[in-house]
Amino acid sequence: MKKLSVFTFLLFIFVSSTVFAKGSFRLDNGNLLSVGKTKSDIIATVGTPIYEDVLNDAVDIGNGDKLVKKEEFTYKLKGSIGGMYIVLIRFENNIVTDIKSKQVGRL
Repeated sequence: MKKLSVFTFLLFIFVSSTVFAKGSFRLDNGNLLSVGKTKSDIIATVGTPIYEDVLNDAVDIGNGDKLVKKEEFTYKLKGSIGGMYIVLIRFENNIVTDIKSKQVGRL
């Protein structure tokens, strides 16, 4: 029974950290990259990405004149808890909508 409660607790912590990680990434200097920032904020904070991908370029999604441009930047950054990370930052109309990170040694 004790093993089950420890497993449940660890699973909860893992899921919570995964959900939180999608919205932000803290750099080793303390700066925070988070959902809602602009593309220019991200470039000013961490510089030019190692890879840029345009997922779609201003596709009309049926909302009249509201066109959505989706891009994704890839960075290799040093995280606040040590180690290097591959960080994927997704933008919609130049606003961060998602941040995913994976530690380089754990790919």
